[in-house]
Amino acid sequence: MGGPLRQQRWRVAGLCLALGAAAVPALAQERVQATTPVAMKAEPTAKARLAMEGAFSRADLNSDGKLTRAEAVHLPAIEARFDELDTNHDGFLSLEEFIAGAMKLI
Repeated sequence: MGGPLRQQRWRVAGLCLALGAAAVPALAQERVQATTPVAMKAEPTAKARLAMEGAFSRADLNSDGKLTRAEAVHLPAIEARFDELDTNHDGFLSLEEFIAGAMKLI
């Protein structure tokens, strides 16, 4: 009963299952990539944050905890985008504004 035709159907069904199982991880990965925003930057690593804090401290010549446009001259990439990075428009860059700007440059 069934013979060769039944065997062929089982082979085709098995092949379909195998191909489908192989495709699932690829489809799942595509779905994750599609839902992940491209422009989103990760938080800096502890090492990167320390490096940025060091650069900020060295540029903050009067040690008041904020960078003026004149102090930012020592960091050309930051100086060029000073107004964009000064998100609260107070004329200074806080450490957090500085780090956010540096992350955009990475």
